[in-house]
Amino acid sequence: MKTFATDFIRNIALIGHSGEGKTSLAEALLFATKTVDRLGKVDDGNSTMDFDDEEIKRKISISMGLAYAIHRDHKINVLDVPGFFDFEGEMVAALHAADSAVVVTSASGSLTVGTEKALEMCFEKEVPALIFVNAVNKENSDFFGTVDAITAKFNKVIPIELPIIEGGKMVGSVDVFSGAGKDLNGKAKDVPADLASKASAYRDQLMEIVAETDEDLMMKFFEGEEFTADEIQKGIHTAIATDSFIPLMAGNATTSTGVASLLDIIVDYLPSPAAARRPHATVNGADTQVACDASAPFSAQVFKSIVDPYVGKLLIFKVMSGKLSSGDAMYNNSAEKPEKAGALYVLKGKKQEGVDELVAGDIGALAKLVYTNTNDTLSAPDYKLNYSKIEFPQPVISYAVSANKDEEKAIQGLIKMQDEDATFKVEKNVVTGDVLISGLGEAQLDIMCKRVKNKLGIDISWQEPRVAYKETIRKEASAEGKHKKQSGGAGQFGDVWIKFEPGAADGEFEFVDAVVGGAVPRQFIPAVEKGLREAIKEGVLAGYPMVNLKATLYDGKYHPVDSKEIAFVIAAKLSYDEACAKASPCFLEPIMTAKITVPSDYLGDILGDMNKRRGRILFTDAEGSKQVITAEVPQAEMFRYATDLRSMTQGRGRFTMELARYEEVPGSANAKIIEDAKKRKEEAAKK
Repeated sequence: MKTFATDFIRNIALIGHSGEGKTSLAEALLFATKTVDRLGKVDDGNSTMDFDDEEIKRKISISMGLAYAIHRDHKINVLDVPGFFDFEGEMVAALHAADSAVVVTSASGSLTVGTEKALEMCFEKEVPALIFVNAVNKENSDFFGTVDAITAKFNKVIPIELPIIEGGKMVGSVDVFSGAGKDLNGKAKDVPADLASKASAYRDQLMEIVAETDEDLMMKFFEGEEFTADEIQKGIHTAIATDSFIPLMAGNATTSTGVASLLDIIVDYLPSPAAARRPHATVNGADTQVACDASAPFSAQVFKSIVDPYVGKLLIFKVMSGKLSSGDAMYNNSAEKPEKAGALYVLKGKKQEGVDELVAGDIGALAKLVYTNTNDTLSAPDYKLNYSKIEFPQPVISYAVSANKDEEKAIQGLIKMQDEDATFKVEKNVVTGDVLISGLGEAQLDIMCKRVKNKLGIDISWQEPRVAYKETIRKEASAEGKHKKQSGGAGQFGDVWIKFEPGAADGEFEFVDAVVGGAVPRQFIPAVEKGLREAIKEGVLAGYPMVNLKATLYDGKYHPVDSKEIAFVIAAKLSYDEACAKASPCFLEPIMTAKITVPSDYLGDILGDMNKRRGRILFTDAEGSKQVITAEVPQAEMFRYATDLRSMTQGRGRFTMELARYEEVPGSANAKIIEDAKKRKEEAAKK
């Protein structure tokens, strides 16, 4: 493959609601440009972009797909992004790398949640967008109803092409700029009267957009002069690049209808990497924005990792500046380690094609790098900079996992999945011992487990995790701990009196030596503390860690022959068990600070639901048309909140959560916690 100059590259992300035709449109773009020799179909399981076993089985995209199309001597890198909300991290990564987005929505007559969220993220990330209204050939499709629904929410959107529908099929289109009609083969076609009037109204809006891009054009507009074709193209190009205008067009991906026009619009109107927003970076400690310039020193950022069964970990990167050739020395500024570029690839779905060179703005892949991971910055050895990290969504739902066999092998398989999805995490809860998988939704977690099964043949089950309760005491109590053992030879003897009381609220254990007169010899005091520190790992109610505890050793006895360190360790534990059982023990539960962002219409429902979850509303803030609710709520009530919030808000709500502190559990819940702990202990004993 030849090397494409920066101005002749377009990086587009196909985003939008799940099932609206993004992958079908990607296939149509590849087929129309003869990148592939057949039109792949999602339903047939033979699409270029969806090749993972789970993608083929479920008929949905799970990971970002990448391929290229060549049209009019331009290279178009197509990033096909999953629309399912559980894989939002893929959209975040794609919009970080892409210079523009094509938002794909169906002609359903409504604004889908996925379309709404996709456009909002484009605004947030300052990514220029174009809307492709798909499936206009579908029965009961409603193109103009869809346009009205979108423009009611987003006034930046204006159609630039209108579909001509005859007999329920799109047979041509009207160019809003010229008012001319054409059929699907590009030949002139009469424009129906109703479309002519609509096109004229939209053209007036577009001319205002063009006028606003330049002072001279504004003067020309006010004087009633017509813009030239070049002025219109330049003005529209500028308006799109500056995110002040979103063009809209129509088509049908499965029949490739409208795809030729879309390709032309991508080349003519969407920005090249050089004209797109400049990424932020730190150079020699100073913040700056880096120009996408092929003559500058080489730099790149990794935005995706793929674990390939043949080449190992494949790192997908965008060249931000300069050029990269196979064999070039590089430096990983994030890891502060040298790297060397091996074979360079461009991707076509699962296929890797070798290339000699990639220039600024292009997207490629590298294998066999030692220190590099997603989000890392690569550069020429003497060019020290770090690009701003991709801010991936944090996991909001967790489950405990176990395997039917080879559990350790299964866990390692899950850990490797973290390389491919930055929103997926695996960790062990040190309090409960549960191995937790965390992510953005249940579907994502299920798919990760299925992938491990497909690769390793190990079934992984998952269930709600145990709450990491802790135990403490509410009053003072003392007890004697006496250990005496005689077995014919040397015996064991240790006798201590220890007072236990609530300690500092920071969870730390405090040990005080208040022995006088040598009742417990100095050499055995550390053994008493050791015994207590071992004992507090399990509380007296249900075996959860004991916290906020102060223990004072004030008396005891010893035997000059039989007293040994082990005897005082055991004696301390006996004192702990007896005293703490009398000291009004109770459970502490983790309290989380949750920040929930929802459209204002859902505020009442969310507040009511929080009250049911024993939550305390701290405050609410308006953020545009949305409300941000900050609440404190027990972790035990939030394990399925990601799913519940999605249901309550039709997918429009999002939240983050972090540990605030521990608080005493209401007394009514204590019995259930104890019973659950007892059952787990019995089940463990049976294994």
